[in-house]
Amino acid sequence: MSRLLPLPLILALLTATAFAAEPPAEWVAAGEKRREQIPLGGDFKPSPKVPVLVAVGHGARIVLSRDDGKTWTQVFFGYPGADHGGWATNSVAYTGGVFAVPVGWTQPTSWLASDDGVNWRHMTNGKTPLGDKAHPDQMPTTLAMAAGKGVFVGGGYMNFTATPDFGQSWSNFSLYKLPADPRGKPVTHHIRTIYCGDASGRFLALGDNRGTDGPKFGHLFASDDLGKTWQWLAPKGLDASTGRGTLASNGKQLLMTDAGGENAWRSLDAGNTWTGPFPTGSKRNTLSVVKGEFWLIGTPSRASADGQTWRDLPAAIPAGQIVASDKGTLISISGSRFNIQRSTDEGKTWTEVFTFQPETENVHGGQGLRDVAAGVVRE
Repeated sequence: MSRLLPLPLILALLTATAFAAEPPAEWVAAGEKRREQIPLGGDFKPSPKVPVLVAVGHGARIVLSRDDGKTWTQVFFGYPGADHGGWATNSVAYTGGVFAVPVGWTQPTSWLASDDGVNWRHMTNGKTPLGDKAHPDQMPTTLAMAAGKGVFVGGGYMNFTATPDFGQSWSNFSLYKLPADPRGKPVTHHIRTIYCGDASGRFLALGDNRGTDGPKFGHLFASDDLGKTWQWLAPKGLDASTGRGTLASNGKQLLMTDAGGENAWRSLDAGNTWTGPFPTGSKRNTLSVVKGEFWLIGTPSRASADGQTWRDLPAAIPAGQIVASDKGTLISISGSRFNIQRSTDEGKTWTEVFTFQPETENVHGGQGLRDVAAGVVRE
């Protein structure tokens, strides 16, 4: 099928990167030709047997380890990409034997998926166009993805997209569909989605960039039908929060931080009510969930099992995102560096186990790895 991009799309991509070197139209078109080369999906056959780790970064860089993080292989790369545009890559999610990676911030966006960690395809089979109707492999804009109970849910600009069967069928929900509310209309920009855990089965999303009107906190959205429909929550206990922090679940409770990570709130009922703020003793940090605990990697790094009381973590832990393998090995990645580090002693010492050279032409922003996840795939 033809991949000539409409002029408005090219202009949008150029505008998104206007504060960096503007990529020429032929560069954008070449990136879209690369997207067309990726096979369609919709026929994944998960058979989870082998534990793996997957890390992702801009350009749809996908790096895989099948030996508890000792060695890593770059198994996929799309096209050089920056913080915005068709190859921005910020998130990886796992459920039911399948990994998925949303690629693209602002259109065009695609969801890539794999059931073996090595071979990556569009998740969709192309029969249900949700983005650009002329290009059925493209999806609605997606900033972050969550997964649980075999369902993948992504959120972006005022919308949520979900698939319960690894790309065979889809649902799309716009926040503009929400009924009239005393608070007015939702005004949000980045929407980051999480799965609360099997106990509630709820997907939750936090939106930011909400403007100055309305309540101080008011952009927490929930789905209780596996991402098909959404409601705008009126959470209790968040009056002191700006709502511009980070949201995470350890499967039993939720934690939300403020923008600097200096204070935390927790919820035991999937986001309806909250207690806090609880001082974390840390600032300028990144929130991870590690072996059931909430870890804030920052200045200094701290950890908590309940969101209320916090303990010090080893000072040697590098800045960035942390994930634990099925064996408890710690893996660290960051958007500001070009390597993966590994620890087998709870973060006291670290070894570099992978490094790469980022593409720099016509891109801007941190070109390191942006997210990492553990899962189990077919042999």
